[in-house]
Amino acid sequence: MFLHNKKIIVLAGLSGFVLFGILAAKPRQEEKPVYKNLRVLSKNISDDDMDYVMETFSVNLGTNCLFCHPGKQNGTEFKFDYVSDELRNKRIARDMLLMTMKLNKKYFNIKLTGQMNTRGKVWCKTCHQGSPVPLLPLHK
Repeated sequence: MFLHNKKIIVLAGLSGFVLFGILAAKPRQEEKPVYKNLRVLSKNISDDDMDYVMETFSVNLGTNCLFCHPGKQNGTEFKFDYVSDELRNKRIARDMLLMTMKLNKKYFNIKLTGQMNTRGKVWCKTCHQGSPVPLLPLHK
């Protein structure tokens, strides 16, 4: 009887160590990034919608991330400072985004929220057409 209880205790202990080892070795799930300094876009915007908005800015204005976000070099590592409002273009982009939200609501009855999960009719490409500065219409 004592030998049987001893085997159960040893097996339970080994099982506990194995389970603990498996849990310790399991990679931690990455947490959703917390977006900081968002004033027009929602802090709860999905990663996909944030990517859509940023890629749309880049394509429709013919620019890249450095147009609005300063870069910082630290040795061989380069990082964007997405939080900084240092660059005027970022502040202007917020105003432009608010403007397109208002235009879509007023003229097309499309309510764009900071989540940006609805697409509007008026967007960056409407005026910019691939240029950082909006293109003026040519008059004949």
